Amino acid sequence: PDLGHAASMLGRYSANPGPEHEKAGLHCLRYLAGTVDLGITYHGSDEVLMAGYDHRDKLIAAVDSDLGGCVDSNKSTTGLVVWMNGGPIAWRSKRQQTCSVATLEAESGVVLGMELMFLRDVALEMTGEDQGCVRVFEDNSGCATVAHGLKDTAKTGHFRRTCSQVEQYCVDGHMWLDWVPGLENPADIFTKAVKPAELFGKLRDVVMGITPVVYISKAVEEILRTNGASGASDANRSMRRVMEFLDS
Repeated sequence: PDLGHAASMLGRYSANPGPEHEKAGLHCLRYLAGTVDLGITYHGSDEVLMAGYDHRDKLIAAVDSDLGGCVDSNKSTTGLVVWMNGGPIAWRSKRQQTCSVATLEAESGVVLGMELMFLRDVALEMTGEDQGCVRVFEDNSGCATVAHGLKDTAKTGHFRRTCSQVEQYCVDGHMWLDWVPGLENPADIFTKAVKPAELFGKLRDVVMGITPVVYISKAVEEILRTNGASGASDANRSMRRVMEFLDS
């Protein structure tokens, strides 16, 4: 997963590579040579999987997108990762098929295309338990508020169907978009070259499961503190399903 974005970028020019692509490829090989002991890590310890709240056998996802990051096509890049028991089970770094005119549009497309319903079914077969409401890290506050029906704007008119589908997933309790700061969103490494190197290393270790830290956002902190009793954390049905996710 840590080379997902680099592999995606190099793959775009594999048919006609230039000197700069060869240089980037060699850079990736040097990175691999220096991280031969690095790998995906899964955890079975209750101490690790109950840190913050109980997320044993639970799916947790993170999504992100840049805006027109491809210099050749002005298309955005999708980035997503899904974890279970501390380690990633699915990830993607891919250029989107259409051009987006706003970050909200690009991020909504990522949420809709991350195949969460399929992964929920797979997790059900693996664990025998319904996943409930899956927490999804999202660093675009506009996308999170629109997804939960807390905001409506004419600027979403040209991709309203996408917004409606994402909102329906939230209303039905299949997922919950939790706003987190950009520096705490691990999916960021799938959309761009993250700098400085220390930040890349921090997010990479979270993605790979080396440091299985589950970020506690303000919304989750409030839910844990109030046990879901406040009006702010009970804005709609999807927020109520979050309590099922946290308590199950």
